Amino acid sequence: MDYSFYKLSSGSDVLDSLNNLNFNLNATSFIISAVGDLSVVSFKCPLSERPIILQKKLEIINLSGYLTTKHSHIHISVSDENCTVFGGHLLSGTCILKSLDILIGSVPNLKQQPLVPKTNFHPNVDIYGLPNCPWSKRSLKLLDSYNIKYNYHLITTDDEFRKISHKTNFNTFPQIFIRNEFIGGYSELVDLSTNGNLDQIIK
Repeated sequence: MDYSFYKLSSGSDVLDSLNNLNFNLNATSFIISAVGDLSVVSFKCPLSERPIILQKKLEIINLSGYLTTKHSHIHISVSDENCTVFGGHLLSGTCILKSLDILIGSVPNLKQQPLVPKTNFHPNVDIYGLPNCPWSKRSLKLLDSYNIKYNYHLITTDDEFRKISHKTNFNTFPQIFIRNEFIGGYSELVDLSTNGNLDQIIK
C-alpha cells in the first residue's frame, strides 16, 4: 500500500478536492485518517432524497470510504459545539473552515471479492432491516432465542429500500421472509412464536 498525506486549505470543498486527486488509474484508495474542521457540511441520510446542510463550525469525527478514478463512496460524521453528532453520505458543498489533514492509502489492482460462506447450509429466514431499527433488533433476538439461523440484510440505500418495498408493497421494517415467502414484520413473527408455529415452520 502506498500512503499520501494531504493538507486541504480553508474554503476547499472536501468531496471535490478528494475526487480531483491524482490517483493511480488501477488503484483503489482508502481514507485512513482525517482531522479538521468545517464551516459547512452537506450529507444525505439513508432513505432520504434531500440533502442535509449545516452551516456552522463543525469538527470532523470520522471520514471514511474509498475512491477510484471512476467512483467514490465516502461517509462523514461531524460534531457541533454541543457535541451533537451528525452524519451520512458525504456530498459536494462540504467546505473546510481552517484546514483538513488527511491520510490516504492506495492499493494497486485491488479487486473486490464476494464473501462466500464456507458451509452449504442456507438459512430459511431472510430479514431486511434498517440501521438502528428497534423492531429489527427485536426480531433478531427472537430468532436467536430459538437458535434459528437467518440471513440479515441491512438496508442502507434508497435503491435497496425501493427494491424491497416494491417486492412486498410494505414500507415498514423489518420485512421478514420464510422460505422466500413474505410473512410480514416483527408482529407477525411474534404471532408465530406465540402460537408455537415458528420453529415448526422454519425447520
